[in-house]
Amino acid sequence: MSPVLPWYIAGPLIGLIVPLLLVFREKQFGISSSYRYLLSGLFAKVPYFNYDRKKDSWQLHFCIGLVISGVLVTVVFPDLQPLASTVSSSNSDWNFAAISVYDWSNAAQFFVGGTLVGFGARYANGCTAGHCIMGVSQLAASSLVATASFFIGGWFTSNFILTFIF
Repeated sequence: MSPVLPWYIAGPLIGLIVPLLLVFREKQFGISSSYRYLLSGLFAKVPYFNYDRKKDSWQLHFCIGLVISGVLVTVVFPDLQPLASTVSSSNSDWNFAAISVYDWSNAAQFFVGGTLVGFGARYANGCTAGHCIMGVSQLAASSLVATASFFIGGWFTSNFILTFIF
């Protein structure tokens, strides 16, 4: 069995979680809003983080669940490798780069980078996945524009890289 969940299973599962969470819990699915909740305890004097946290306490449980599930996966599947390291390639430098990224020596960089990305996503009122999944499902105009921009920007960037770098 493949270690990756096929798109035709993962996609519908995500597609079902979004409306179920919205209908039954009246909550929007997204991780960047949890960032605001977590930091509001540390920076309560900053106006952006000063708000009524009681309604968002479920986000703490969501974040803890993400961490616990990551730890459980590494315990249950200790030999699981990043997908990039299992792909055979004629260029071994790419495989080495993909594997070396997951070294513990990079943990501080990932933490700082993740913190900055989290702040940027929250400042933009959601991350790319949140806009594409939750925002589009609610037909939010800003999310429709953001999603179109992500795809157009990705298309131009990938074509630029393929044309001018490779």
